[in-house]
Amino acid sequence: MARVIRKKPVKQLDEKKEALILEIIEIYNSIDYTVRIEKGLFKGGFCLLKEKKLFLLNKNLDQDKKINFLLKNLSELNTENIFIKPNIREMMDNATIL
Repeated sequence: MARVIRKKPVKQLDEKKEALILEIIEIYNSIDYTVRIEKGLFKGGFCLLKEKKLFLLNKNLDQDKKINFLLKNLSELNTENIFIKPNIREMMDNATIL
């Protein structure tokens, strides 16, 4: 008997969440971090590559986990001297690593 292979349903991206992810990435850029979104067996995190500050983020995480992960790690950096929208700053305070 033939085996049926089912494809995973394609996830629909939420435009608002995607815009929020891009906003958070801009904050990282403003404090001299380059954010790279790549495939792999990792969630993400900070690293140095040839004296360049990087933040890696797994491409396969869903949008909510990406946002939460970006915000939680951003809250660990010194962001006192840069402007961050109040709603993003509030989300930083409430973020938890999943």
